[in-house]
Amino acid sequence: MPSPQQHGELFDPGLQPERTRLSWQRTILALAVILLGVMRVVSVSVFLPLLALAAGVLVLIVAVRKRASLVDASLRTHRHLPGAAVLASSAGLVSLLAAFALWGVFA
Repeated sequence: MPSPQQHGELFDPGLQPERTRLSWQRTILALAVILLGVMRVVSVSVFLPLLALAAGVLVLIVAVRKRASLVDASLRTHRHLPGAAVLASSAGLVSLLAAFALWGVFA
């Protein structure tokens, strides 16, 4: 079977991206079930800062995935790569939320 590079393609259009997406969906579902179990055991004063931290991490994950899709689209169409301003600002926001969450847990 010829490789994608022999035909001038940059990426192999196989099933690997779909399998990766499905595995991440299973991971997120498992984490949601674990979160529901933790909610039953942990008090609200500990749970709310941890929930804020998880929300911040979710924002960062969405920003990273969006940037990855923009980079992928740029590579496929031979355009310039996008800047990292959104990713950097999201990382700063998550760091700030983490600081507040840790302050809430240990205060």
